[in-house]
Amino acid sequence: MSTEEYEVIPTSPIRRLEKRVEKVEDTSSTSQVQKLMEQVIELIKSNQRIIDDVVKANTELRDELSRVPGKVDKLLDTMNEFMELLKVASEEEERLGSGPEAFKPMIDKMSEMVEQNKQSLETNHTMLAALETIDKRLKRLYMGLTGTYAARR
Repeated sequence: MSTEEYEVIPTSPIRRLEKRVEKVEDTSSTSQVQKLMEQVIELIKSNQRIIDDVVKANTELRDELSRVPGKVDKLLDTMNEFMELLKVASEEEERLGSGPEAFKPMIDKMSEMVEQNKQSLETNHTMLAALETIDKRLKRLYMGLTGTYAARR
């Protein structure tokens, strides 16, 4: 004969408790993982929007700056034509008897303006080169970020 004691109890309350425990365990871990995944996805979307905005702004800025040298060249051409007109006018004035000394200050100022325009053109070219460098760095950064997200997956 065995010395173990047995007790008869209904199993339905125990089964109900087991089902409730399983449900609580399943719900809590799945819910937390789901929330974490939603946060990660939202972070990725936000990051992509920022990158798209930066790329768009960079492209627009490059487009605008690429137009500047042409406009500066046009301005220089106009200034050169104006200088030629002044030279012709001064030669005509000289031929008519008035001296070139009357136009010398104006010609000096115009020459100074032409030099300033040349300096502006050089500055614009330098800025365009710097923007190209920034564009390359942004592209490398963007590739690094997308590689980081791919590595995390």
